[in-house]
Amino acid sequence: MSGNIDAVSGGSGAGESVAIQGRITIKNSGEMRTALAKALGTKPASLSVDLSGVSYIDTSGLATLVEADRIAHKQGTRLILILHGLQDQPRYFFDITHLDRLFEVPGKEAGK
Repeated sequence: MSGNIDAVSGGSGAGESVAIQGRITIKNSGEMRTALAKALGTKPASLSVDLSGVSYIDTSGLATLVEADRIAHKQGTRLILILHGLQDQPRYFFDITHLDRLFEVPGKEAGK
């Protein structure tokens, strides 16, 4: 598997979206950080981050998402994680860390 990630972004200013694909490790989590910072830099009302194409994520990737959430909250942007279709290892990581409770996840009740 490739060590690279692909980040595709788009939106209309009111709402931005970023799709992250591939393996997220300490070696390339900076690429994800850059993509998220670029999308947050426009200060959209909301930012949807689609992680369904992520095959692997380590703690540096999770830390990058927590950092993005902190920045979004500070500037008044809703950060929404799209976890529908999340692959096995990333789903397991979110489940055991309970970080899915920190983020807004469509279709999931807050605090559940």
